[in-house]
Amino acid sequence: MHYRSTSVLVLSLILGLFIFSSCSDPVIPLVELPPEPEPIQSQLSPIENNEDFDPITKKETESGLTDSAIRIAVIADGPNEYLNDSEGLSVWQAVEAWANSVNLSTKLAGREILVERIDAGTFRHVEAIDTVCQGNYFALVGSFAVNDSEGLDFLQSTECALPDFPAATFSLRRLYSGQTFQSNPIAGVISNSGWASYHAQTSSSASQNAAILLPELPSVVLAGERLLESATSQGLRFNYSPIYEIESDFVSQAQDLLQSESDSLVWGTSGKELLRFLDTLKSIDSEKSFEFISCGQKCYNPDWVAKAGPAGQGVSVWLPHLPIEEAELNDELLRYLFFMNLTHGPDSKPTAAGIAAWSAALLFEEAVSRSVGANSASYKPENLSQEGVLSAAQSITFWDARGLHGISNPADGIPSSCFVIMTLNDGLWEREFPLRPGELSCEDENLTELQATTNLEEVEDQLQSPE
Repeated sequence: MHYRSTSVLVLSLILGLFIFSSCSDPVIPLVELPPEPEPIQSQLSPIENNEDFDPITKKETESGLTDSAIRIAVIADGPNEYLNDSEGLSVWQAVEAWANSVNLSTKLAGREILVERIDAGTFRHVEAIDTVCQGNYFALVGSFAVNDSEGLDFLQSTECALPDFPAATFSLRRLYSGQTFQSNPIAGVISNSGWASYHAQTSSSASQNAAILLPELPSVVLAGERLLESATSQGLRFNYSPIYEIESDFVSQAQDLLQSESDSLVWGTSGKELLRFLDTLKSIDSEKSFEFISCGQKCYNPDWVAKAGPAGQGVSVWLPHLPIEEAELNDELLRYLFFMNLTHGPDSKPTAAGIAAWSAALLFEEAVSRSVGANSASYKPENLSQEGVLSAAQSITFWDARGLHGISNPADGIPSSCFVIMTLNDGLWEREFPLRPGELSCEDENLTELQATTNLEEVEDQLQSPE
């Protein structure tokens, strides 16, 4: 069974032709810009900017909400040399682009969306949560922070209790917090591991001698253990799985991997670190190669492709949505690229993380719309509240982000079973599986229910992240 997008978006702003740029550039349609919108104010709400504020005519009903605006925050990790590939910038841009798309059309519950970036800096997530909970925000939307369970108690407290719609969750405690709703929760207790089944079937020998390296960051190690269980359940076997120091030179790990005779590599952390490891490995044994290298979604980033050069040849990623290279086959993917270009121009960074953040924003938009009865006779935007949004989100059990990904169940934390594998060839991402453009593999067997690693979250609070 396959999931396939069947319609093509017709925008009056698009000139009619789309061109593919150089190997490392995203697919961006050529457009004629609409009238310039008012700049999105991301620092202060309209109430705080107005010295003549009249509490009778502009009463703030609750945090981050006025009659004319909804103020949201996006927590993400800023650039870190060893732990990320600047996905934070991509998710910030995606939520801002979504807000721009809403503000240029019907607005949301009759209100403008204001977006503020919050940098968790990898090790400052508690501080980021404090900032949001003590600040003037209505919800968290599109967040992408590796230590996302830190500060969770405050986020769940009655003093905060913000609706939470992250782009990704790195801890099970965050995903199942009761107020967190992820558009396509691919790494939960039920996870999408169809990619592992594909490699097990097509690389029968190499898949039985796989390696995975994890940095000594508790949240990444726990996520890595879940990745190991889900991949193993689909037929992969790992004979080398060390935990390395964050600033390791990779020499000892490369030597040990060579001794383990691993023939395949699964990478679960920064794409930049993958390149650094491969460079180290090549300096020790220039003849070493892998039958396949799976980089999850981390390497699906135009900056990584540009930096990888020949070292990226043959690296594959698996995506829970159609690739950017096939944007003309998916209406919502095309909208994402269009508004990224409109909002950020040549500085836009479309990535897999950014697409997840756009999906998160769509889920938030759906929950808000349901809570006020949008597109119905009972439409009452004045009734918008955080409690109402949370209640509406709990009713979203059949969801595909307007066709952007397969059917998921955000309310119960169940992902779509759909995925596609893309492999880098001469600097271009090429479809490997399924072969037909516009299709995703959506077999029920792609989903795995974890058993052995779910209780590891119980010790997460006892593990301290190294500074």
